[in-house]
Amino acid sequence: MNATTALVGMSIEEMERWAEENGQPAYRGRQLYQWIYRRGAVDFSEMTNLPKAWRQELSKTASLSVLKVAAERVSPDGTTKYLMELQDGEQIESVLIPDGSRLTLCVSSQVGCGQKCSFCATALLGLRRNMTAGEILGQALEASRRVGRDSLTNMVFMGMGEPLANYKNLMTALRVLSHPEGFALGARKITVSTSGLAPAIRRFAREKLKAGLALSLNATTDETRNDLIPSNRRYTIANVLAACLEWIKASKRRLTIEYAMIRDVNDTAEDAYRLRQLLRDIPSKVNLIPFNPIPGSSYVRPRASSVLKFQRIMLDGGIGATVRKTKGQDIEAACGQLRASTEGSTQKRARSRREKKGYASAGR
Repeated sequence: MNATTALVGMSIEEMERWAEENGQPAYRGRQLYQWIYRRGAVDFSEMTNLPKAWRQELSKTASLSVLKVAAERVSPDGTTKYLMELQDGEQIESVLIPDGSRLTLCVSSQVGCGQKCSFCATALLGLRRNMTAGEILGQALEASRRVGRDSLTNMVFMGMGEPLANYKNLMTALRVLSHPEGFALGARKITVSTSGLAPAIRRFAREKLKAGLALSLNATTDETRNDLIPSNRRYTIANVLAACLEWIKASKRRLTIEYAMIRDVNDTAEDAYRLRQLLRDIPSKVNLIPFNPIPGSSYVRPRASSVLKFQRIMLDGGIGATVRKTKGQDIEAACGQLRASTEGSTQKRARSRREKKGYASAGR
C-alpha cells in the first residue's frame, strides 16, 4: 500500500477498486466508504465491521483527514467561519450559516480564485491552486463533526474559488455528498454557484445531477459586467443565460440569479427593468445581495431604499426576488468577503512553505 493514501476524496467505485488492489473484497471498500462519509469516522478503530488486522494496517498506511481547522470565529448572529489548513500549508475558509431550521455550509472549491471579480475579496488572492475532491469533502466532514452528523441541512458552493473551474473534483465531491451511502445530503439541498463559465454550465447540464445552480450575474449590460466579472468578455450575458437555459431544461429546476448590488453601479431602477426583461423567459428567482465592503475597494453598499425599489420592480414583473440578509459581516464571513485571513495566517503560510511539503494526518 501507499503510505500516504488519502481515502477522503475517493468515490465509492474508487474505494472498492482500492480495497481489491490491497487484498480485500470490493464490499470492504464499500464499508470503508460508508464509515468515512456516512458515519463520519475519525479513526479506523471505529470501523468494527472491518477485519481487525486490516484496521490496524489502515491506521499505518492510510489517512482519514486532509485538512484541519486552524481557527474559528463566531458572529453574534450565529454564523461561524472556519479557517482550514490544507496539508501543503495553504488555507481556505468555510462558513456555517444558521437560518431558522436550516443550517447551511458554504464551502470553498479553490485556494484563491482566478476570475478577478472586482467586488470579491477572494479575487485579491489570485488563483493559487484547485482544491482536491478530498479537500472539498473535508470541509463538510470537519463541520459535521462539530455541529452533529445530521445537523447540516444544506450546502452551497459559494466560498472561495469558481467551482466550475475545478470541474472534475467538484463532480466527485457532489456525487459523494449526494450518494445515499456517502454523505447522504440530498442533491436538491446542494447549490453550485458560478460566475458564468458557459461551456462548463452546458457540461454541468449533461451530468443529470439534481444539484441547484446559481448564476452570479450582478449586471444587466455587458459593459458593466465586463468591469465586475472579466470572464464576461469571453462569455457575454446572452451566452451565459443561454447556457443556463440548457441546464434548466435538463434539470427541470429554476435557476437562482445572484445579484450583488453596488451603489451607483448596478442598483438603479433602469437596471431592475433590464434584469426583468433578461429573465422574462427564464424560470428563475433572484437573490439581491447588498454589497459587503472589502478592504481597498471603492465600491459602496447600496442605499436600503434602492434595494427595496429594485425588489419591488422585480416582483411587479412576476419574478420572485428576495433580499439576502447579511450574516457574518463582522467576522468577514459574508458574501464576497472570504479571503483566508486571520491574524498571523500570512506568516504561517510562509513558514509552512519553507517546511517539508505535506504533514502526517493525526485524524481527530
